[in-house]
Amino acid sequence: MCSQTRQQVSSPQSPSASLWLRLIIGLVSVSLLAVAAASGALYVRFKAKNSLFREQTLSLQAGVIAHYLKTAPEGPIHLPSYVTEGFKVNNGRHSIVASDGALLAASAGVTAPLAAINTSESSDLFVLQPDEKQPPYYGLSVRAPFAGQPVWVQVAFHPGNIVFDSVLEEFVQDIAWIWIPFVVILLIVNLLVARIGLAPLRMAANQAAAIGPGAVSMRLTEGGLPRDVHALVTAVNRGLDRLETAFDAQKRFIADAAHELRTPVAVLKAHVGILSKFEGHTELVDEISGLERLVNQLLDIARLDVLQVGADHVADLTGVATEVASHLGPAAINAGRSIEVLAPDEPVCIRGASDYLFRALRNLVENALRHTPVGTTVSIVVANPPSISVIDQGPGVHPDQKHAVFGRFWQGGRDHTTGGAGLGLDIAARTVVAHGGFISVDDAPNGGAIFTMQFESLLAAGREVQSPSHEVTL
Repeated sequence: MCSQTRQQVSSPQSPSASLWLRLIIGLVSVSLLAVAAASGALYVRFKAKNSLFREQTLSLQAGVIAHYLKTAPEGPIHLPSYVTEGFKVNNGRHSIVASDGALLAASAGVTAPLAAINTSESSDLFVLQPDEKQPPYYGLSVRAPFAGQPVWVQVAFHPGNIVFDSVLEEFVQDIAWIWIPFVVILLIVNLLVARIGLAPLRMAANQAAAIGPGAVSMRLTEGGLPRDVHALVTAVNRGLDRLETAFDAQKRFIADAAHELRTPVAVLKAHVGILSKFEGHTELVDEISGLERLVNQLLDIARLDVLQVGADHVADLTGVATEVASHLGPAAINAGRSIEVLAPDEPVCIRGASDYLFRALRNLVENALRHTPVGTTVSIVVANPPSISVIDQGPGVHPDQKHAVFGRFWQGGRDHTTGGAGLGLDIAARTVVAHGGFISVDDAPNGGAIFTMQFESLLAAGREVQSPSHEVTL
């Protein structure tokens, strides 16, 4: 007996992150450009203010000397200590030059005018570079009266010795460190804004990802969405309504057509069976059998569309395999082939519907019987963790076709002369997916193909499943 355990819940696949990435890249790019533009504008503004304040500072220093000269007596110029002290402390230089270029007074070490005199200008800025290894001096020449004659007062300082230059340098260094956390915080805020703004789209995408052939009645949530997103979701839901209508009509047509065909096909097969043998009788019987199989497969497809595996649905894979082997055994023997079942002694249980699993496995075994040579055996192997493998000794499946072999109406198979509409493997694959498992195809060690259906296990509490095997040959 099979016991029941937890119910499997599948989660929808995550949507593509390309829109998210594009939005994030755009926000980050705009933020960095804004920071760069702000930094450039701030730097240009600081440079302009720095030059203006430097000129004002130099003008102030020169103005102090010029004011003293207005009241100074004629003769040698001796600047008072309150004037010269500031130049000594700040490593500045000054000079007083006559109209003819003669040096009237200067700070220690200065033996010539600091810069050439431009007699046509009352104020003239200059840059003095006495040594390439040291920073330059920024200076100013100002015309001033002395003893009734014009003289030029020249002052010069290193940038770091001007108070505003020093303050500005420290300020720029400090604000440079502020930019780093500011940019980081700005990027984080952009990420949060983008994430919050895209949340409705992510919710709609996750809901859309969960809509499949078995859930065509699902719709995207329209409540609490922004106006633009709401319009998109509404349009998608209206499109889903139209698709569901067409899908339901198609399902009803297939089910009705298959159901209506079953009776005449069965009658036709019975009448042909009681007729005396005639030329082409065997081929006709084969064609009617193929038609009967196609009708049954169409009915299986219609049933799969409404398959719902409930919590109380438990199936034994060993029992399913044995039932399929018993059902197809006589036809296999008549065709010169055999079927064997290899399974554990104890039941291998899964949550599933036995009749659907029976039809899925029957399609795999019928497919194998058509492709395995006369005189060979098709093996049905039940294993734990729960799986059923169907092994034949036919030509196998070409590697380039393995990705398409489970597609509906696929007929690029191993032998085009075996007939079939290409529905059996599709039915098996859809049945396995509806049971929360997956199906695969591999090459058999001794040639042929191995089709494997794998499922989630369903074990009795506290009991491990043994795996000794027994063989049933038909």
